[in-house]
Amino acid sequence: MSMKEIEHEIKEITGDFQTEVTEFCQELVRTRSVNGINDEKEMAELIVRRAKTLGLPSELFALDPRRPNVFIGRDFDKRDGLLFIAHLDTVPEGDTKNWKHDPFEARIEEGKLYGRGAIDCKAGIALSIYALKILQDLDRPGVAKFVGVVDEESGADSKLGARYLLDEGLKAKAAIYTYPGVDTVTIGHRGLVRLWVEVQGEAAHTGSLKWQKREKGANAITALAAFIKGLEDFHLEGKHEAFPGYSFTHTPTIIEGGVGESIVPDQAKVLVDARLLPNHDNEEYIRGIKALASRFTAPKIRFNVSVKTNIPSVAISPNEPIVQILKRLDEEVMGITPD
Repeated sequence: MSMKEIEHEIKEITGDFQTEVTEFCQELVRTRSVNGINDEKEMAELIVRRAKTLGLPSELFALDPRRPNVFIGRDFDKRDGLLFIAHLDTVPEGDTKNWKHDPFEARIEEGKLYGRGAIDCKAGIALSIYALKILQDLDRPGVAKFVGVVDEESGADSKLGARYLLDEGLKAKAAIYTYPGVDTVTIGHRGLVRLWVEVQGEAAHTGSLKWQKREKGANAITALAAFIKGLEDFHLEGKHEAFPGYSFTHTPTIIEGGVGESIVPDQAKVLVDARLLPNHDNEEYIRGIKALASRFTAPKIRFNVSVKTNIPSVAISPNEPIVQILKRLDEEVMGITPD
């Protein structure tokens, strides 16, 4: 069979499955898998049931039985074939008043499916499973395989998810992260550092004379506020060709502190989320944050920096065969000229 004949047959089969793919994506969106609230077990079982219906081999890999990863296809531990990767969990839906539709209704309106996780990345799951079905119908089942991982939204380095699968021997010739929400071929991932900066102060009653005279008490919240303000002047310089338009950035995302309305807070902490490029050094950044925190140390004020997540940046060459193939397919199939 020639390549043109294969492409024609793929288009015909794809059209047959369009409604099924859409309905399956709706099922996935309606199945809640919010990280920290819902285990991914229901999601994993839904995917396995669909795989079995389509005649695709499937297997669960779990360090935690309530949070199993899903593998669909053959040759889990062979460095062969293309690997489709998606994650089963989502971020929270937030305030539902800000949504046009119920985030778990999976309503379709004007050709768009609305719902938490629809793009990131339950549509990718649905597309991947049916791509494997199409390859099976073309008698080419070894071309690709799929993994759906758990606990990605906690920082992408969870011991329950992708790391566990790699430790179990997962291999492939190349891999695609199935996030269908971008019009480009992404060839890397920025580095991620998340760290907690904690401040210990000294408690006192806000109405006491000793606090008024600053003889007792040290406010952990105001010390933390000074540190957060200092983050604005902390930079790592440099750009990278794999990430056009991007540079270093870090963002305070969560703040906790205080114990009572009339008590000088003796504790406060902030979570800082930093994104770095391949030419940045994660360890240099962590050392810089510790040095910044030390600047705000004072009598009765102590800082402690603890690393929650530390993932280095990665980037592959734009000349890699998989990159060139995907760029050509974007142009031929999607009518997109990727960056």
